[in-house]
Amino acid sequence: MVRRWVWGFVLLLWLCDVSHAQKIPFAEVFGGYSYTGADPFSTGNRVGLNGWDATFTINAGKRLGLVADFGGDYGTSQIPVLDPTPFPPCPPFCPTQVTTFPVKTRLYTFLFGAQLPYRKWDKFTPYAEVLFGRARLSGKVPEFAVTDGKFAYTLGAGADYTMTRKLAWRVQADYLHTNFLKSKQDNFRLSTGIVFRLVGKEKKPRTLTTP
Repeated sequence: MVRRWVWGFVLLLWLCDVSHAQKIPFAEVFGGYSYTGADPFSTGNRVGLNGWDATFTINAGKRLGLVADFGGDYGTSQIPVLDPTPFPPCPPFCPTQVTTFPVKTRLYTFLFGAQLPYRKWDKFTPYAEVLFGRARLSGKVPEFAVTDGKFAYTLGAGADYTMTRKLAWRVQADYLHTNFLKSKQDNFRLSTGIVFRLVGKEKKPRTLTTP
């Protein structure tokens, strides 16, 4: 039992890395463009959704960040006429000679979890992250709409390139798992944009002066 407490304390110190905490931002705000390749209605027709991604991260130490991630992606899914579920049969809102009909699609994510950065270089900071939460889907055709909200999670990796003390550029790739309409979907998400680093005032080194 004592050994478990000792190893737990060592792990906590490794994550928090108290001796280096003052050298990293206490929080980071990211906002940028997002592209999601998804099959939200499980039809076999993957759609590219464009939108936005925003995160707020509190750095608990050199190697651990607590993340809140919110995103929205928009596009048009193509649903097969022969298997329109969960939508009604295609006529009258599309011609009978078509093989698919368009559905206005919106996908929102509300995720929380941990980010594990590797802070070894001044300009380049790679990281991995795991997030859990909820995703919401909306699909609309004339006079009919489908909505669903279910558990979702992401496994991702990315990197920040430092431009100034308070600004960085981020590129990130995620596997996004959703569970809409009683089916499971394996999606991917790419995002890129600006990171605003919230840092404390940098202390100026003291210098000795002669009278």
